[in-house]
Amino acid sequence: MNQSNQPGQSTQAHRRYHDVDILRFCAAVGVMLLHYLVRGFAQGDDYSPVFYGEVANFVKYNYLAVNLFFMISGFVILMSSENVTPRVFLRSRVLRLYPAYWFCCTVSFVLTYIFINHIFHLTVPRYVLNMTMLNGFFGIGFVDGVYWTLLVELKFYLLVLFVLLLGQMARIEWVLAAWLLLSILQIFLKSELVEKYFITNFASFFIAGCLFYRISKRGFTWFRLALLVLTLPVGIHYELLDLVRRAAHYTGLAYYNETVVVICTAFYLLFVVVITRRSTSATYVGVSRLLGSLSYPIYLIHLNVGLVLYNLIGNRLDKWLLLALVCATMIIFAYLINRYVERPLAAFMGRKIPSGSTRASSSLA
Repeated sequence: MNQSNQPGQSTQAHRRYHDVDILRFCAAVGVMLLHYLVRGFAQGDDYSPVFYGEVANFVKYNYLAVNLFFMISGFVILMSSENVTPRVFLRSRVLRLYPAYWFCCTVSFVLTYIFINHIFHLTVPRYVLNMTMLNGFFGIGFVDGVYWTLLVELKFYLLVLFVLLLGQMARIEWVLAAWLLLSILQIFLKSELVEKYFITNFASFFIAGCLFYRISKRGFTWFRLALLVLTLPVGIHYELLDLVRRAAHYTGLAYYNETVVVICTAFYLLFVVVITRRSTSATYVGVSRLLGSLSYPIYLIHLNVGLVLYNLIGNRLDKWLLLALVCATMIIFAYLINRYVERPLAAFMGRKIPSGSTRASSSLA
């Protein structure tokens, strides 16, 4: 991360929030555990032959970690999009998303197609369209189930790009307020188009992440605080609506509204720690950078590839040894992907795609 300051810019604008890397890694591992301990036994899915019984009750709420991802995305995307051109923003998104995605999507498709395609029924045309990452905009299914969140992220990026194209980043808080208002109105409108194009069911978490960054960067105002506080009940409302569907899908598991409220609130408290904590040791900085670099490839590679392992050797090993082995394999694989695929390919693409600007984006984004 470039530490040199431009005139009139705060040094705080350039500091790296190491706690965000830790949160990102924990969210990725949390989602991975959800898929291995719970997801395989959803009614009618039968993704995995290994049953973990009551343990599922301890991780059944891990699906909420995607909202933590969205908060992190709001935080770091706003940080990396300030004072940049639309072209620089687009370039940073391509370099950040595609190198690891292309590799993981290919590995996931090949292994799924060979070993467990009787479960997922993938086709070559679907894989080709998935490689663009735009398949979701055309109603084409995903090679790997976790990729649905990338569609949500892309819609958020389009919103930020639109603001940059209009030159309205200075008024971003009013844009966020309008987006939040639309999310509230959608509770009553129930418009499929509004939900599809403005991701109103997840908007509150993106908005909250953006506001936490604004408060950290520019300080406290009552307007920012009011918007931030309002995002919490709106986001919880949408999650409670989804809870009915989830409870019907995961038969045998009881979900409680109060737990969802507590977990979502805890995400906000974690971000309070992120923006208020200052001192970190050199060891913590190194560990956080490493773990942060693993989170994206872990998220991309763990589901289908992990389920391949479960289906191939699930009945041959103790289930707890199997869980440890698969999780360790995914983490090591993620390190190798980041070290030998993601970073080299991003560097190569970076040389081929001119930025049009000398200003570096945050390495967190």
